[in-house]
Amino acid sequence: MVKKIFTSMLFFVFVFTMISVISDVYYHHRLTPGEPGKQNWTCRCDFRVFWTVGFKLNNYAFSAPGTLAGGSAAKAISLKYPEYEKDLEEYIGRDRGLVYDKSEPFYHFRYSPLAAFFMIPFSMIAYPINALIAWFIMLNIALLAALVLLTRQISWDFSISRNVRYIILWSAFIVSLKFYLMNIAVGQFDIMIALFFVLFLMAYVQGREIVCGIILAFIAQTKPQFLPMLLYFLLSGKKKLVLSTILSSLAFLFVPAVLIGFGKTAALVKDWKEILDLSIHSQLLNYKNQSITYFIGKSLLNIKALSSVVSAQRLFYALSAILTTSAYLALLIFKRSMKAATDKKFKYLEVSLLIIITLLFSPLVWVANFISLIIPVAVTALFLSNSPKRRSLYWALGVFFFLSVVAGTDLTNFMPFINDLHFINISMGVLFLTYAMVNSYKTEF
Repeated sequence: MVKKIFTSMLFFVFVFTMISVISDVYYHHRLTPGEPGKQNWTCRCDFRVFWTVGFKLNNYAFSAPGTLAGGSAAKAISLKYPEYEKDLEEYIGRDRGLVYDKSEPFYHFRYSPLAAFFMIPFSMIAYPINALIAWFIMLNIALLAALVLLTRQISWDFSISRNVRYIILWSAFIVSLKFYLMNIAVGQFDIMIALFFVLFLMAYVQGREIVCGIILAFIAQTKPQFLPMLLYFLLSGKKKLVLSTILSSLAFLFVPAVLIGFGKTAALVKDWKEILDLSIHSQLLNYKNQSITYFIGKSLLNIKALSSVVSAQRLFYALSAILTTSAYLALLIFKRSMKAATDKKFKYLEVSLLIIITLLFSPLVWVANFISLIIPVAVTALFLSNSPKRRSLYWALGVFFFLSVVAGTDLTNFMPFINDLHFINISMGVLFLTYAMVNSYKTEF
């Protein structure tokens, strides 16, 4: 009976819905300011940046202040709430057309102009706290779709049993919870990136390189740290994928020109580049950075002779390039040694490792970014389902789960020495996940 329940999609959707609704209500309340008269706005969080940039881009793009975003909704509200305009100015600042605000050191928009256009519909919902509900719904649907599509594709490709399919589904979901809640807590966008990577994987295993390039280019509009993957695909002979990504990226950069003209779009692209330089430089040494590159770089900067001749940004970029390139070469050597160029299971492993390499070695990685681990976790569960039982692999998974999922949450409050430490525990745990995934693949062949 219990087994039948846990292998029911209806039960899984029910559990997912209950958790997501409770999380949405809780974090919606947490992001609502406590001051009287401010309850319709939001506290300082990532979603505030997204709503603001949608509003500002609309004004910048279409010149008339209040178009769409301010529009009729603002006029209707101002009849009942005369303080709306005053509160709006306090919320977004006086300059309603400044999309990339370089004066703000942390809470500034870091995505491409095309991504900014995606925020306009949310800014059309007059109060941000109401738009946040729509944002949460979108994120919930995206994660559910990513989990279901991923496990369905695995089931189709490998004809696994119903029990194994649901083991994979529940495993990916449980591991995702910490990173899902982080996305909800600040209104981040990374759940959508996880969904796009699932779509990328589905296209990759079918050999649809052009589609893969389009998806990767779209991912790069918000997370350009994944673009170094092009080096790996170039070295592995995926020329169509590389060309498709480059052409799609250029097209996506200037798609807004159709609506606002080339001049305004070019100015936005220039501002985006400048804000990326500012953003990375100002946040590289943030203790919340989970990158192994950050850990090594920060340690090296303690050497006075080195820190006096090289900046943190240049050092981190150099380290990231060396570590990432080395990892790509190791993956290529492994692929050739296994003679797995056409093996479908290796394609799953390949995409999983490419995601992990970026998460470990990019100069700047936040907790919310690790939501894309749903793919490596699902792939590991798949490999282990047909592998000889090896205790070391399950020990590795246990260490991964503790370091990456449990540590730093309320579950480890009884161990303050763990929760008070600021270290790259998630990345360290992912190394153990990588060990389990690679070795469970090797034991099958």
